[in-house]
Amino acid sequence: MAFVFLKFSPSLSLHHNPSPFFPLTSPPKPYPPISLFIARKQQSFSSNVVLCTSSTAAPAVPSEGDLESSPQPRKRLIAQNIPWTCTAEDITNLFQKYGSVVDVELSMYSSDRNRGLAFITMASEEDALAALNGLNSYDLDGRVIKVEFARSLKKNPSLETTTIEKHTVFVGNLAWRVRSRDLREFFAPNHNVISAEVIFHSNPRRSAGYGFVSFASKKEAADAVASLNTKKLMGRRINLVLRDAPEDKQLEQQTLGDKQLEPKTLGDAPEDKQLEQQTLGDKQLEQKTLGDENASLEPSN
Repeated sequence: MAFVFLKFSPSLSLHHNPSPFFPLTSPPKPYPPISLFIARKQQSFSSNVVLCTSSTAAPAVPSEGDLESSPQPRKRLIAQNIPWTCTAEDITNLFQKYGSVVDVELSMYSSDRNRGLAFITMASEEDALAALNGLNSYDLDGRVIKVEFARSLKKNPSLETTTIEKHTVFVGNLAWRVRSRDLREFFAPNHNVISAEVIFHSNPRRSAGYGFVSFASKKEAADAVASLNTKKLMGRRINLVLRDAPEDKQLEQQTLGDKQLEPKTLGDAPEDKQLEQQTLGDKQLEQKTLGDENASLEPSN
């Protein structure tokens, strides 16, 4: 709604007064200015609007980034230091006390002996967590096993990966009967060993005469070399070298070339018994021959 106001000046008249100099010829005076004021009344309108959508609309599809950012349930466990004679059935019976076991994978050294490593998949993350809390540091047939969540095979590129730095010591001149467990137990009493491995030839399968031991820090590796180098392990003096040194490759190649010429310790392999018996027989034959020669040289009466 609008209101109009008219404003006139009171000192001016709308009629023309004759002038003595211009009685009738002067034009009429213009009308006084008129000021117009228009007042408008503002009106506001408000309304509640409801937006309705059809129930048949397709749901929003999550993007690839949303799928990657959503955490996956952790159901897969890794058990380390298990007895070598354990079977998949033994591991299943042990872990199913804490939940439903979906799958068990054993890392096998041979058909009847595992490598001390098993992967267990539980039905849910709750079951996996219960098994981890109940079986970590559990004494299984005299061996304390270590249970933890297995790392996911698919890495998220948005997350920073943490790698454990290892410092490895080359161990040469090993006796043929030394195994990875023996190597670990040799270093473990005074040093923090991460892993120990003896290298084997595949065909025929036998020890190559050398191995590797890893430590968490370079100082621990250096201390192990300083304290155990040239010490005897199962009758042989071992050679220890830090793999950080440039001459490590040459030493490893030299060890591979000389392993055929290394003298064997008697009793290391089944054929050593035959060699020992043959040597003893040769000595008896030599003594008998010397006795016959001495008898033939004696003067007759």
